Amino acid sequence: MVRGLWYSIECKQYNLRTLSKFANSPFVLPQTLGFKFYQAHLSQAVAVMTHRIEQHSTTLLKPIQISPRSFKRQLETVLNALVQLRIRATIFAKLPQGNSWLNDLKNYSQAVNPCPEIYLFKRPSSATQAEFKSVIIPNTHAMQGEYFLVVIAETVGLMVLGQREDVVSIEQPASSSEDSETESPESLPKVNYSISVQKPLLQRKVNEIQQLFQASLEEHAEQPDVEAAIANWETDMQIPDYCSPALLDAIFLQEGSFQDQLQQKARAYRRQAMTASSLSSQNEALLNTLRLKDDFLNTVGQELRTPLSTIKTALPLLSSPNLKPPQRQRYLDMIGRECERQINLINGVLELLQIERSLMTAKPEPVKLFDILPGIVSIYQPIAQEKGIRLAYTVPNTLPAVGCPENWVRQIVIHLLSNSIRYTDSGGEVWVTAQDEEEDALVVNVRDTGMGIPQNELSHIFEHFYRGRQTNPDEEGAGLGLSIVQQLLLYCGGDISVESQPDVGTHFRVKLPIYQGT
Repeated sequence: MVRGLWYSIECKQYNLRTLSKFANSPFVLPQTLGFKFYQAHLSQAVAVMTHRIEQHSTTLLKPIQISPRSFKRQLETVLNALVQLRIRATIFAKLPQGNSWLNDLKNYSQAVNPCPEIYLFKRPSSATQAEFKSVIIPNTHAMQGEYFLVVIAETVGLMVLGQREDVVSIEQPASSSEDSETESPESLPKVNYSISVQKPLLQRKVNEIQQLFQASLEEHAEQPDVEAAIANWETDMQIPDYCSPALLDAIFLQEGSFQDQLQQKARAYRRQAMTASSLSSQNEALLNTLRLKDDFLNTVGQELRTPLSTIKTALPLLSSPNLKPPQRQRYLDMIGRECERQINLINGVLELLQIERSLMTAKPEPVKLFDILPGIVSIYQPIAQEKGIRLAYTVPNTLPAVGCPENWVRQIVIHLLSNSIRYTDSGGEVWVTAQDEEEDALVVNVRDTGMGIPQNELSHIFEHFYRGRQTNPDEEGAGLGLSIVQQLLLYCGGDISVESQPDVGTHFRVKLPIYQGT
């Protein structure tokens, strides 16, 4: 039986006072030999355990630093929980001045019937609130920067504490205490916040408030509400052993709801920020596209103007009666070259525009390089033979299909092959090979033994209308072929790289993605 009672003492700490009375009852244990001995030891154990529990239960957790807005939110949560459960309580409050801090107290006062007793500590110069019983802060207890909300009812004992941390500005002198308390919640410094429902801590705070009441009445005698409260203090200010679980549930639920609202707002703000960032990126991309279009049109205009200016200059000279036949033929050849150049330029621009239009409708399709490359090489074989160039190709028929529109693949190979033949002299060689070198791509190599490209020009050869310094004027093109190749590869997920050395040759390496469709 003694062991059972000791187990109850260890496990049911909240009922120690009842156990203490139970242990002193003459009907607990049978009247056997040694009963008084066990009864005495049991009473002593109860007293020791009670002391230990009360020692632990009076530990106030370390305050946390929060903003004045968050501190106000905690006060609002407690008062809303009281309103929700219609709990009539006696409240002691000392808050920063300002109507925003008192609105929740007023709402609670109006929502609960009969009207609760709310004692509000105020400075002597502050206005009196009709809804509350004012308590003038005594001069002996400045309570500077100290705020609290103490709630006492039949089933409720709770307090919310706050201590303002003063921050002195270097540029401006520190404001007076009266001015500091009239600041808005947003302008106040951090608040050290804590909350507790422990009875010993509440009792200690209520005793401090009782002393404040007495000191206030000594300094300011005309306070009938304070005088009546002191007279009935012992009977009216009884703190319950435990705070109502329903009130704690209501506080937790409100706090959970508030946290959920904060998360929803945060997600909404994050979505707005992402949308704004996306719109900003799209706007920047659009502006960049417009700038590129402007640059392109400006370059096209300049490129078109050059051959037209040459033709315009040569035409009047052809009608001169003093012009000799060799000179006439030279002017005619110049006009022919410029017309050819203009045609190449217009065709290149139209090709670029056609590529942009086809982007919306073009879809990756399986294309076998073995079915395309030999036919293209055979078309350029007569041109190569006429220039005295050896043209060869190697394309295994076992290569997998690539995922790119067939006409795009043709354009890519045609531009590279014509480029190599154009800049390779008689006696040179051009090779076209296709290999399965990488896991997810096929590689098409176009090599030549032509004039090559200087290292300082390699980074520019894919730019619109760029032509190298060593270009032969008689073989001059529009400077758009490599730009078209790079753009087509970009759209179909491919890539191109180049290696070149003057008077040795050039090697273009094109990667085409392997078709992944079913």
